[in-house]
Amino acid sequence: MEHALGATIFRGPDLLGITRALQRHPRADREQLQAFQDAKLRHLLVHAYENVPYYRKLFDRHRLHPRHIRGAVDLDMIPITTTQDMHGLPPSELVARGADPASLVPVDYASPGESFVVRRSRLEQEFHVMFRQRAYESFGLGLRARIAVVDARHPAGPNETKLLGRWLSAMGVHPTLRVDGSQEPGAVVEQLRAFRPDLITSQPALLLSVADHLLATDDRRVRPRIVAAGGELLTPAVRRRLAEAFGVAPLQTYASQEFQLLAWECRVGGHLHACDDGAIIEVLRDGRPALPGEEGELVATNLHAYAMPFIRYRLPDVATRGDAPCACGQPFSVIGALRPAPLNG
Repeated sequence: MEHALGATIFRGPDLLGITRALQRHPRADREQLQAFQDAKLRHLLVHAYENVPYYRKLFDRHRLHPRHIRGAVDLDMIPITTTQDMHGLPPSELVARGADPASLVPVDYASPGESFVVRRSRLEQEFHVMFRQRAYESFGLGLRARIAVVDARHPAGPNETKLLGRWLSAMGVHPTLRVDGSQEPGAVVEQLRAFRPDLITSQPALLLSVADHLLATDDRRVRPRIVAAGGELLTPAVRRRLAEAFGVAPLQTYASQEFQLLAWECRVGGHLHACDDGAIIEVLRDGRPALPGEEGELVATNLHAYAMPFIRYRLPDVATRGDAPCACGQPFSVIGALRPAPLNG
């Protein structure tokens, strides 16, 4: 999709084509999914090289050109980028030509005076709704199911509104209640009782606060069918506590500010499915691809971030590489256990 901003045309991701792909990929085979991945990667690399100064300089410094990259198999030719590499650079180095930083959605709010802020176009915001919607469907959530979002983050600004989410809500899809998680747990519980959600989604710490209140008061009236935790990693102890309080085992979703949903927990196999059509996720051990069952650092490439690309970007977690397709039959690659990376790692 093209947006005329000033004298330059900013070419963003193809919303319609990707929407169709997301619908068919759970029933596709692995080869079709990999072909989609490779095609999107090649297109992204050309865009980043031609329009984003940071990546132009990175490629030129290592005598690389997008034509050298056939697909994910050649990703190791591209140097890994870290937050520290981008920190301190002006938006003009990180944001694509033609994309006005002031019109983009600031996703990661930096401290005053800091220049590194994750930015997305309004179109790219919609991908977050689409990928989460697909994960909810895999959880067994129907279109009319009620969703409660417990969130203590900043209120959404005018540029952050996800139009697709508002449209779905207007159509009666997933009636949603947003609950201020900074309230006393008892007040949160009262709102959840009245709404009777099928799905409760929040950060583990907020869910744990609600769970502790439910257990302390022996309250069994908040009984969703699904509890989904994101923003932080679930520990075994927190999993047990949430299951005891809500009467259902919680499911992990995994994302970051720089990416849309990266992975979601499969109810059948118990692994995390990687969103292979949204990002290329690498598990690296000592710089090489980890073997099945080995733990390694996570490096990811956002296939649909054009306003501010993230290519081979190191994430602050480590994971165990999964082995073989999931028992559910979907073609997505598998990630095993996740945990935060050591501070000195």
